[in-house]
Amino acid sequence: MPGKLPHDPLDHQVFHLTYRLAGSIPLRKIRAIKEQRDLLLEQLERTVAQAPPRWRAEVDRAGRWEIQAKYEMLTDKALHQTQRGPFYLQRPEIARLVLDSWQYLHHQEEIFLWAVCIMGNHVHTVLSNGPCKDEIPFGNIVKRHKNFTALQANRLLKRTGKPFWAETYFDRRIRSGKFMRVMWYVLNNPVKAGLVAHWQDWPGTWVHPEYRPMFSGIAA
Repeated sequence: MPGKLPHDPLDHQVFHLTYRLAGSIPLRKIRAIKEQRDLLLEQLERTVAQAPPRWRAEVDRAGRWEIQAKYEMLTDKALHQTQRGPFYLQRPEIARLVLDSWQYLHHQEEIFLWAVCIMGNHVHTVLSNGPCKDEIPFGNIVKRHKNFTALQANRLLKRTGKPFWAETYFDRRIRSGKFMRVMWYVLNNPVKAGLVAHWQDWPGTWVHPEYRPMFSGIAA
């Protein structure tokens, strides 16, 4: 069983995407999280082998989804706990260009953007494919966004020859009935980190205007 968890193509279902700055988690912590993930994948491989043949594909799919969710949560926890930089996304002009990039892709109908939450060292995005687009590899959109924003951010920071974003990213298809839960998780990231009392107070948070009333003035 391969160690990497595969990325689904971006389609009209809603996805939760998380990505982070290069160097935002210490290497020893990254290794520990990956070792835990690999152990879970090995356990899943044994579970799949013991399942009836007709159920193996479903057991494997569900198990990988759960492992991906746990891997993502552990990484998010590490991002919140780190006391060291970089925290380039705290700079308003850099946070603005990250949001502008997603909004540009939305206005071009490359994607449909539901929400964005830009933290100091990582970004949460809720998105789906553009309304008139066929499914596309998720990595194509992420690569375009990262390449453009990394170039612009490094210019602002007067950095050359250094990566801005970490290569990895997490994307998870939001299961039926879980949309509101995921949205609240994304919007309340700065609240959970103790940075603001209400998600609306965080300058790095954006929600599509048509859906903002669903989350305004209501406790999570």
